[in-house]
Amino acid sequence: MSANKRLNEGHQPLYGKMIPFGDPAWYRGHNSPYYRETHHAWRAKIRAFCESEIMPYCREWDDEKKLPDDLLRKCWEAQILPASCGGKWPTEYVGKGPGDFDAFHELIMIDELSRCGSGGVMWGIMGGLAIGLPPVLLFGSKFLKDKVAKGCLTGEKRICLCITEPTAGSDVANLKCSAVKSPCGKYYTVNGEKKWITNGLMSDYFTVAARTGGPGHEGISMILVEKTMPGVKCRQMDCTGVWASGTTYIT
Repeated sequence: MSANKRLNEGHQPLYGKMIPFGDPAWYRGHNSPYYRETHHAWRAKIRAFCESEIMPYCREWDDEKKLPDDLLRKCWEAQILPASCGGKWPTEYVGKGPGDFDAFHELIMIDELSRCGSGGVMWGIMGGLAIGLPPVLLFGSKFLKDKVAKGCLTGEKRICLCITEPTAGSDVANLKCSAVKSPCGKYYTVNGEKKWITNGLMSDYFTVAARTGGPGHEGISMILVEKTMPGVKCRQMDCTGVWASGTTYIT
């Protein structure tokens, strides 16, 4: 493909209500070489889904502090969940995705879902998945990926990222949660607290940052913990907003 043709693909059709700064610049016709026909079709699809399945119900879901049980299934059928994990379509676990899927499709999905006006609903749908599953997909063993990925990507299971602690929010290098290997070398005992964990209350899996070594960031490892494991306790936090996202205190 010639460079000129590639750039010509960036001339964008007008889309939306043309409110200045109310939509991304390329919606208002600003040139971009990154958005093509597949992105235009994806944008229309996600907008239609958001307007019919999410926007009319956000106030109700925020008031109830939870999402309906069938919403994630609908989000899976609309291909939203697999599009939430870092710009690479997880074909191995969910089959073929939108044509030429890339990070700009994911960005469009986030832009369009944000039109619902509720951070709690947004985070409730994909907040935990978007940050909890990528470490498993990128660095987990095949056994771990096969165990976790498909269920989370299809909405049958939930996953979240557990890093923040009562004494370590932005100071991740000094977190205190520990994971100590058993003498036989087959198990870890995890002890600690995690706080302000998005989707924690409804998650089946926790991608946990825990200290397995010495001080500082080099002593931290990532461990997958299942909610059904002995000793895991979750309590919903009474926050001032983002209620539908299930912000959780975990011990």
